[in-house]
Formats: sequence, C-alpha cells, structure tokens
Amino acid sequence: MNIKMISITLAGIAVFFLVACNPQNPGGSAIAETVAPATVPAQAPAPVVCDSCGVIRSITAVEQKGEGTGVGVALGALVGGLAGNQVGGGSGKKTATVAGAIGGAVLGNTIEQNRNSTNYYEIVIDMESGQQQVINVPDATGISVSSQVIVQGGNISLR
Repeated sequence: MNIKMISITLAGIAVFFLVACNPQNPGGSAIAETVAPATVPAQAPAPVVCDSCGVIRSITAVEQKGEGTGVGVALGALVGGLAGNQVGGGSGKKTATVAGAIGGAVLGNTIEQNRNSTNYYEIVIDMESGQQQVINVPDATGISVSSQVIVQGGNISLR
C-alpha cells in the first residue's frame, strides 16, 4: 500500500469516528439544550400587624386626691369654732374657739378633698406595632396583665 492510500484510509476512519461521536439529529436542525429555570424560594408573607391590638403590660391603681373648694374649710371652721366655744371659760374660751376653728378648717378641707378624690387604673399596653399606649380607665374588672386587647378610641376590650 502506498502512503497516499494509507492517508485516505486514515482520514476515512477519522471521519467515521467524528460522525459516530456526534449526537444524531435527523431533522438537521440545531440542537438546543433545555435548562430548567432557577427556582427562587418563595418568601414568607410579611406578618399582618394589627395597629389597634396589644398585650397588657401593667395595671396600676391610682388615687387622685380631690381638690377643696373652700366649702369644707368654711364648714369645718364654723363647726370647730362652735365646739371650741363650748369648752372652758373666760380667756380660755376664746383660745378654745380659735383653736377649734383652725382645727375644724383643716379637718373640713381634708374631708372635702377625700370626698372629691377619684380612683382609676392606669393600663400600659404593648401594641403589636411596637408602640406603647397608656390608657386610664375607671374600672379594670375582667382584664389582667398579659391579656390580649384591642384599643379603640381610648377604650379597651378583650381580643
């Protein structure tokens, strides 16, 4: 065999192997590789925040001292003066009347202030929005620390 024939034979063998290694495509069109799109994990939906919802952090009873109008002072001085006037005689009677009037005025004012005092409850609420609210209510019956509540217009109701 001559070199030319060996070269042609080797070239034919090389072509045969190249065709055999190439994927079959009977339609002759280009083969496109299909790649699945990358999947992005779905994000959890943002939690819904209730702007009027919260949890009671503390309940504090508050006594607000009442104010005197002067009526208690006047009535107390009158009653104390009359009572002091009943004690002793002479100059002691005058001293007892003055002491009774002063003591009566102080006592009358204290009684009037106590009578006009009010009690309420200061409720501290941790709101879901991250804020904190303080609500004053006259009665805290039915609610306690860690109760879940709704605050609307300054009123508290259980959730």
